Amino acid sequence: MKKIALILLSFSTLHAALPPLAQSSREMKEIIADPRLYQSLGGAECILQILKVDGGYQVSTLHQTIMVNVIYMPSKMIGPAKFELEFSEPFLN
Repeated sequence: MKKIALILLSFSTLHAALPPLAQSSREMKEIIADPRLYQSLGGAECILQILKVDGGYQVSTLHQTIMVNVIYMPSKMIGPAKFELEFSEPFLN
């Protein structure tokens, strides 16, 4: 009986850890697909790093970095959080 309880506890912990991973993956995909990113940074450089920071993400290329704020929309339904992206002006590294 203890083994079953331990397995169920492990599964619920694992299940609880998956939604934030899926949400951040969705957010990063939206950032990469957003044309504002390429308009701001230019298309000539490769993205070196996308770093999760308070309020959003920091996207870095070899020469520039841009902050992308994630603004979550209120929702009463269960599922992925709806959000909007806000791009700052890029700055030189």
